Amino acid sequence: MKSRILIITFCLVACMVNAQTATKVTWDYPVRYGTPQWDTLETFEDRLNAYNIPDEILKRISTEELVKVCLAYPQWGLMHAYNSRQTGFAALASYYNGFRELFIRKDAAIELLKLYDKMDPLSVNPNWTDLQKGLYSFEFEKIEMLLSKKPVIEQLDKAGIQWLKEEVIAKYQKKKMLPEIYSLWDLSPTVAVCLNIVEKENINFVKSTSDVNTFKQDIMSNDIRFLDNIVETIKKND
Repeated sequence: MKSRILIITFCLVACMVNAQTATKVTWDYPVRYGTPQWDTLETFEDRLNAYNIPDEILKRISTEELVKVCLAYPQWGLMHAYNSRQTGFAALASYYNGFRELFIRKDAAIELLKLYDKMDPLSVNPNWTDLQKGLYSFEFEKIEMLLSKKPVIEQLDKAGIQWLKEEVIAKYQKKKMLPEIYSLWDLSPTVAVCLNIVEKENINFVKSTSDVNTFKQDIMSNDIRFLDNIVETIKKND
């Protein structure tokens, strides 16, 4: 009798797992550089459109999965083809419907934060090539660019903001421990998240409005004191 119950239980669990797997919706960019279909696309616009997620998938995909799909977007590098990172990201969001969908998901911030929580700036293999190290630091830049967007950060309640504070401060401090990998260029997106926390919580931040506005547009500062000051501001208000 016991063995029969175990068999039935096992079958029910297996069916549940199979059902979950069967209903999982994702997008893996089937048409991209290197595929036969890619060469048939005549214009740059056609190629960008090929990355867009079909509507029937876009509305069914979970936010957890959508975050992963957005971070895997093949044209993130285009963000650096503009005069500023902010302008570059705005262009990406205009090209790609995945970003636009993510920004209207009410659980986008939590799903991004859950993933960000697992990332460690110090998990760098000393045997990696310079390219591999650069790609690793780029992963932080991508998720921090998403976390720094107001539609995302505005979703967080007090507990969520506290969680984000702890994570972003820790990431900044760890990045500073490896200056050969994380330059001011890499520290700046981390601080962009911090600055949005400052603004969301109306924390008094004594700094030139011009400097702040320039930083918000460029997501870049060559002044480590400016970056440190913003991080210290949210630490003091922790």
